[in-house]
Amino acid sequence: MDFKKIAKIIACIAALCAIAAAAYFAIKKLTAKDEPEYFDDNDFFECDNELEIIEVANEAPAEEPKEEKKPAPKKKAAPKKKAE
Repeated sequence: MDFKKIAKIIACIAALCAIAAAAYFAIKKLTAKDEPEYFDDNDFFECDNELEIIEVANEAPAEEPKEEKKPAPKKKAAPKKKAE
């Protein structure tokens, strides 16, 4: 056998291996389970988780502003055309 024929056989085997690997990784990625990633809030900022309760004295309820009724705009009559 000559060198060119051996090189072609090796190239074909390498190409088949590459195609098989690409198909394997594509199937593996498409069928992978999506697991949710959970974060702990304490990792991002410090928090005492203690809320300060402030009592508010009895306040009068806020008055709602009254709506003023505006009369509907009057429609203007179209100008009449003069007959010639």
